[in-house]
Amino acid sequence: TCGLKCHLSDLECLALLVACLCHDLDHRGTNNAFQLKSGSPLMQLYGTEATLEHHHFNHAVMILNSEGHNIFGNLSSAEYTKVMPLLKHAILATDIPLHMQ
Repeated sequence: TCGLKCHLSDLECLALLVACLCHDLDHRGTNNAFQLKSGSPLMQLYGTEATLEHHHFNHAVMILNSEGHNIFGNLSSAEYTKVMPLLKHAILATDIPLHMQ
């Protein structure tokens, strides 16, 4: 068996690994339903769908673009353009209610 290497590229594996590390960055200890019901600033900023997950992704981007933390710095422009949507999709996919639809 070859595991993930049979199904995912190195770039996809990198995006998923980073998504695993970043999927709950700056978690506030509440859920999306609370964000919606309370009319929180995060809900106002990111909207009503996957509010916290959008926040986690944007927080990850902020960190990854800060000096000394840009682990994607050696990627080509094409690779970077591919990895960021993968990262976003993987983090947004952690919104559990989306799995129940």
